[in-house]
Amino acid sequence: MTTEPEQPETLNADKWMSKGDAARARGVSRQAIWELVNRGRLTTYRFKGRVYVSRAEVLGFAPRPRGLKESGYVRVKTVRPKEKKLDPAKWIYIVEAARETGLPRLAIVDLVRRGRVRKIVSAGKTFVARAGLEEFMRRKSALTKKK
Repeated sequence: MTTEPEQPETLNADKWMSKGDAARARGVSRQAIWELVNRGRLTTYRFKGRVYVSRAEVLGFAPRPRGLKESGYVRVKTVRPKEKKLDPAKWIYIVEAARETGLPRLAIVDLVRRGRVRKIVSAGKTFVARAGLEEFMRRKSALTKKK
């Protein structure tokens, strides 16, 4: 038969404080204190069904600096995507492509979505590959001639 360790009748208030008192002492919410407890930043003690935190840790708490530098990760260099050069002989603006082919603009957008024509976005505008569009128009005309 095991015996339960005896708990003292009173809590040492010099060593422990409630989460509400800790929140008032730090000037934060009780949820913020509870979050520190969950992260393992504050030591807790359970006394008569309530959770208390270490007074010394609460009063001496120093927040950790945020960001990659302090967490051990070092950002070496920001890699930026290369700017794609837009050759007007190879690429055509989607509205101009609609005018030249006689297709609705949404039909060209659908061709891009289906992967039949390549696209490139430059300065917020969508351009389509002239070669892909010409190939589609050749196939379309070949199908209409057969019928």
